[in-house]
Amino acid sequence: MQKQSLSFDQLPAAVYQLCQEVSELKRLIAEQHPATAPAINDKPLTVAEAAEFLGISKQTVYQNIARIPNRKKHGRLFFYRTELAAYLNGGGTV
Repeated sequence: MQKQSLSFDQLPAAVYQLCQEVSELKRLIAEQHPATAPAINDKPLTVAEAAEFLGISKQTVYQNIARIPNRKKHGRLFFYRTELAAYLNGGGTV
């Protein structure tokens, strides 16, 4: 691969092209692995909401936390509906 030199005037167009390519790569990755990236409009669920979605009790959620896809931020546990649905569709049981 040959090294290219960019002039200062070419830089904005090159950055724009790189941003477009990165966006396209993100889209392709999300298509291949939808469970790894929650949908943009997929709001985080609390433990109670996740339990209701899964049709189990909050206690059962906590007992099976190692098997159920979850996230933790600032000491708070939360879930994404898309990840829970992928877990159930993949044969995951609680």
